Amino acid sequence: MNQSSLSEVCAAAVTASYDIPLIVAGASTAAFVCCFILAPFDSVRIRRVSQPDYADNIFGVVSRMSREEGFLSLFSTVPVWWIKEIPFNAAKFLTFDTSTEYLYETFPIAREDIRLSLVVSLVGGTLGGIAAAIVSNPGDAVVSVLKKAKTDMSAIDAAK
Repeated sequence: MNQSSLSEVCAAAVTASYDIPLIVAGASTAAFVCCFILAPFDSVRIRRVSQPDYADNIFGVVSRMSREEGFLSLFSTVPVWWIKEIPFNAAKFLTFDTSTEYLYETFPIAREDIRLSLVVSLVGGTLGGIAAAIVSNPGDAVVSVLKKAKTDMSAIDAAK
């Protein structure tokens, strides 16, 4: 056994033992960063829907919210988004990866047939979506309560 094949075997063994932590870490990191982008847009969307006469358009909503509540109020739901999105993404990707891996081990022919491979992906995606929806539902409710109107309510108060 030469040096390059030994290192490939060792790398594969090490990577395989860290599959689940790597999936969870990758999904969590992506969710952490995306919350800073999503939170302001969702705050504006919720205010626009819950109070249609608040402003004429989304730019007006942003302007008025920033003026009345401060610019950082657009980001006030970021911690709630973390509570919602990090488990959502971790559950989605972990469930998808483990279920498709299990299905490919159970039905090895699915790796060779494109139609069966698509069925495996469909089943994995459906299971991942179901798991993610169950995990993220409480966070959705808290975000909606916090941003329907101007409030001094904290995320903990909204969750009660």
